[in-house]
Amino acid sequence: MTFLLGAHFVWAFSLIFLFSEHGYWQELIESIVWAHNKFKVAPATRPRALSIIQGCAVRVTHYLLGGIATTWAFFLAIIIAAG
Repeated sequence: MTFLLGAHFVWAFSLIFLFSEHGYWQELIESIVWAHNKFKVAPATRPRALSIIQGCAVRVTHYLLGGIATTWAFFLAIIIAAG
């Protein structure tokens, strides 16, 4: 259940920034770097200035991965609850 909540948070949080046209992608990048460093998901990284295209790529990647992980965790939770 924790994985479902975490995956949904990643998906929902990235959805906020996916359609943003006002340059909020830098805040998303800083939030992603903070989360990766806090939870030791990736090697320690520092925020970097990204181009708009790179920012869009990061947004779309986290949105897709969060959606896939949320769907997978949802069905896994249903299977566990039913079995």
